[in-house]
Amino acid sequence: MKWWQKHIAQHSHRVAQLNQLGFVWERLQPEWNLFMESLVYYSSMYGNVMVPSSFVIPHEDERWPKAIWGYPLGNVVYRVRFRNDFLLGENAVERKNQLDGLE
Repeated sequence: MKWWQKHIAQHSHRVAQLNQLGFVWERLQPEWNLFMESLVYYSSMYGNVMVPSSFVIPHEDERWPKAIWGYPLGNVVYRVRFRNDFLLGENAVERKNQLDGLE
């Protein structure tokens, strides 16, 4: 945290540069994006979001983007449903709305 304060937070031009490059400030955002992409593909293939907890996106299946091959979608869906992973904090309402849009 001290490094952040010294090298970034105190220099608004650096923050602006990072924003311009598309820097992701929330550390879980890339994981959320991967989860949502996987869930959208699952929903389009199976017609629902009732993902079995053991479901892993298959490797070498061209119906799925390569970036999500091997992703443990079922486990992540379980964690979202029962532990509220990703659904706490400042983005909680937006993320819940994204999920509600899939059902």
